[in-house]
Amino acid sequence: MPDTHILNPIEVRLMSEIDEIKSRLDVVDVVSEKVPLQRAGRNYKANCPFHNEKTPSFIVDPGRQSWRCFGSCAIGGDVFSFVMKTENMEFSDALKMLAQRAGVELRGHETSESRDSYFEINKITQDFYKDSLFTNEAQVARKYLESRGVAQSSVEDFAIGYSPRGGESLKSHLLFHEVDLEKAIECGVINRLNDGRTRDFFWGRLMFPIFDRSGRPVGFGARSLDESMPKYINTPSTPIFDKRSTLYGFHMARDAIRENDLGVIVEGYMDAIAAHEHGHRNVVASMGTALTSQQVRQLKNLAGTFVLALDQDVAGQEATLRSLESAWQIFGESTKRSQDPLFSGNPIKINVVSLPEGKDPDEFIRSDGSDWEKVVDNALPLLEYLIPVVSGRFDLGVPGGKGRVVESLAPIFRLLDPFDKERYIAMLAEKLSSSVETVVTALNQIPRQYSGKTLKKLGNPALQERSNLNIESYREEHTLALILKCPELRDVAAGVNPECFTRIEDREIYLKWLELDIEASLVEFIDPVLKERLTKIQTHNILESTTVDLWEDFNFCIRKLESDRLKRYSTNFAESQDDKLPSSEVVNAMNDLNKKIMEIDATDR
Repeated sequence: MPDTHILNPIEVRLMSEIDEIKSRLDVVDVVSEKVPLQRAGRNYKANCPFHNEKTPSFIVDPGRQSWRCFGSCAIGGDVFSFVMKTENMEFSDALKMLAQRAGVELRGHETSESRDSYFEINKITQDFYKDSLFTNEAQVARKYLESRGVAQSSVEDFAIGYSPRGGESLKSHLLFHEVDLEKAIECGVINRLNDGRTRDFFWGRLMFPIFDRSGRPVGFGARSLDESMPKYINTPSTPIFDKRSTLYGFHMARDAIRENDLGVIVEGYMDAIAAHEHGHRNVVASMGTALTSQQVRQLKNLAGTFVLALDQDVAGQEATLRSLESAWQIFGESTKRSQDPLFSGNPIKINVVSLPEGKDPDEFIRSDGSDWEKVVDNALPLLEYLIPVVSGRFDLGVPGGKGRVVESLAPIFRLLDPFDKERYIAMLAEKLSSSVETVVTALNQIPRQYSGKTLKKLGNPALQERSNLNIESYREEHTLALILKCPELRDVAAGVNPECFTRIEDREIYLKWLELDIEASLVEFIDPVLKERLTKIQTHNILESTTVDLWEDFNFCIRKLESDRLKRYSTNFAESQDDKLPSSEVVNAMNDLNKKIMEIDATDR
């Protein structure tokens, strides 16, 4: 029997705030403040606020507390997603706003007063470093900026500064401003030594303040000026700063990324500064490391195309590959749903800039600034970059070398549009000096996990078809098809959490199925706007199976969907803790939730 959803104390604890907010707010009230709604039966309708149309296709369902555009943009969600979309907010900001509106206290968070004190300390520190840049001691820092071609306007815009040597200057300045040194230690600007003494965390370095999405200083990056190592150091993790969740220049680039429908990601502070200085304001930096999944999540709703423009040396190439892995993990969720354009947005495109050997973005922009946009426009699509890079990592002349290349690229190939797949298979075949037929055969023979076992009968079409269950969008459709077409599953299927279905139309169909008797015809009772989707699900091919195989299929799907649901909850909850030091209760809850996810995933390894 599948592991159907039963709310446990951990989930209740994590989701109680979100659920309480939803229970206190009416999606109709919230939406009607932005959109003039008209009653249409049990629902409300209007012209979609997200695209131009003459015939209303925007539906708000008070019973389900959901909204949906059934027109060209084909998006939908709940009260949270509506606020995020209309206000250009991240989840954590929408949570705060709606919590205030609903009168719900967000528990387990640092108080606003406590957080503000951290920002205040960082602002005092930022101003101190900025003023210090114009002292005699900082002449070496000014000369460095001049040698890198950094304009004074950029120094002002990015609040670049200098941390004096000696280790006591900032400390004295903070004490003059009556700053609590214990708070300053928590902020990461003062360091406590092993003997109990305190001193400045940074000294003798060029300082780059790091801001959150609202433009508040949350930390600092510091570059050495005497070639001492490490070249760059950052503020350690604090209640308001986590390097893995922060993008340099994000507060300045966010609007430009939206306007251009294009975001460019560079590696270093100087790369981002050079880009903005030359008018390319849709650029952010990952601060010297590979792009993380936390950083990607901040970007994913801003644009349809993202370009990686990292350094071209060996380390930069490694960072590019790691960044692509993070980006594909998050952006790929949109790509996976691209096969159904009626109910999904356009897939996010990931491209990679190829700069002249030996040049980083900073150097290229300052020497060939007029060509930057041309280089970005001509960035290589993901696979055009990956095929030669991955092929170069294996010895193609030894047995199994070409197979390793195909194996590395197979997960991406499986998600491609058939026409794109044909083109890239030909490209891969040429790179491997093999025939297209050989590459296709090799791709088809890459083992996929199914019900915890590696597929052994690779030539079996039925098993190959079932391996598609690892693709989330296909898995949801397949699960719903099993539920609708296999009455023997009804008792267990009735226990599936509706939130397992990420597509609102699938969730609506499942909820309507729950309401009806087994003999009732679903098509007669379903909303007309959902009939096309219902037809697609009802015509979904379910391979002839034994009863055992049928249950195995269903069990596998439910475990995967439940795991995906819990991961979404975990991600949303983690994002809601933005700028806050989690309590021990929250940490324990997150650990327990992650443990449950790992237990579910382990079943299918």
